[in-house]
Amino acid sequence: MGMGALRRAYASGATTVRATVEAALARLGDADQDAVWISTADRARILAEADALDARRGQMADLPLYGTLFSVKDNIDVGAMATTAACPAFAYRAPRDATVVARARAAGAICLGKTNMDQFATGLVGTRSPHGTPTNPFNPAAIPGGSSSGAGVSVSTGIVSLAFGTDTGGSGRIPASYNGIWGLKPAPGDWSRAGLVYACRSFDTPTVFAATLDDVCAVDAVVRGRDPADGFSQTITRAPARAPRIAVPERIETFGDDGVAALYDGLRGALGDVGTVDLDRFRAINDLMFFGPFLSERDVAVGEFIAAHPDGCDPVVRDLVLSSRKFTAADAYRAQYAVADCRAALAPFWDAHDVLLTPTVGRIVTRQMVADDPLGPNFGNGYYTNFANPLGLAAISAPVGRAPCGTPWGVTLYALPERMETLIAAARGIVFRPARAAEELTGEDP
Repeated sequence: MGMGALRRAYASGATTVRATVEAALARLGDADQDAVWISTADRARILAEADALDARRGQMADLPLYGTLFSVKDNIDVGAMATTAACPAFAYRAPRDATVVARARAAGAICLGKTNMDQFATGLVGTRSPHGTPTNPFNPAAIPGGSSSGAGVSVSTGIVSLAFGTDTGGSGRIPASYNGIWGLKPAPGDWSRAGLVYACRSFDTPTVFAATLDDVCAVDAVVRGRDPADGFSQTITRAPARAPRIAVPERIETFGDDGVAALYDGLRGALGDVGTVDLDRFRAINDLMFFGPFLSERDVAVGEFIAAHPDGCDPVVRDLVLSSRKFTAADAYRAQYAVADCRAALAPFWDAHDVLLTPTVGRIVTRQMVADDPLGPNFGNGYYTNFANPLGLAAISAPVGRAPCGTPWGVTLYALPERMETLIAAARGIVFRPARAAEELTGEDP
């Protein structure tokens, strides 16, 4: 389902958009799609869209996403479909497409349906949904990552080429790592947020997952840009790419996961001479996301609904969101000051470096870990991701290899918004390395 292969097949007449859509529709009942989808598009409608695109095959050059199937996380509106944010009682019928969806469709893409997620995008594990947990296709014992769980699995199982997710504290990067795919998170404001169910509106952003870097970049080129419908939208001028000056953490935290440590050490050795930084300077604001006043933005977005329907919500999500009511306006201002001070303190780092490279997650989390401790593994998953949006950074999550348990693992590259082209250049140097057979790594069957 890679975009390049699809376009070549369409151009040569080897297949049609209708055939691609029909093949995807036939797979919706497959075991690997269990708990991936909350709703799917009307069959007659998307087949009609496919036929219309087949009639325009001669215009492919004007449609950069021609015949590409994509999924949409269910906190992003798709016109005439329900948006639920994985809470059935919250459901409403979207009057129109979110801006990113509309721009993708205008470029020739077809939406297959809405994907499962951690309820109200509150979680980084993918297990907080009444619709179940999508199965990690590489290791069923592992989580799929969240909150964009269904989005990540829809790409990694090959039923769609692209998937839109969202990212507040890591939801557009962590599922990419757990599913062995690419995840692009633009700087907040670079992509329109119009048509989203917000978690933290001031620094949420839509994201995209795909199997290749070229594919996520193709989506970025189509959907980015200022939108008058989004009050936080920005016009970000990107500087030309240059040879990236990369820095990595002086030390990393893997929470005792030796497999992740070995993968990182191998990549670190391959990077050669790069700079180093004390990551605590970035992580200084992490706790504001789930333990501080930034949690109050979730109350602004959905707290009134949750308070009125406490039994209709996931108890972990409900308690997290409503617990934010203890914070005051003064606490919120102090948090803003902390972020501003952190940005100022990091200015010398960005003067000397273009890209920060970190693990995406410090350890591979399993479903059992989350069952035993619903909060700890979730917070641990955000160790390397929570700071990015408050600091206004762009990010790309890149697949690197697989842990001994078979679960994919990747790294995330961060840069200032105007350095996106250099960030992409740096990401091109991160190559997915398929793991040796699990028995070679562990002496045991996978």
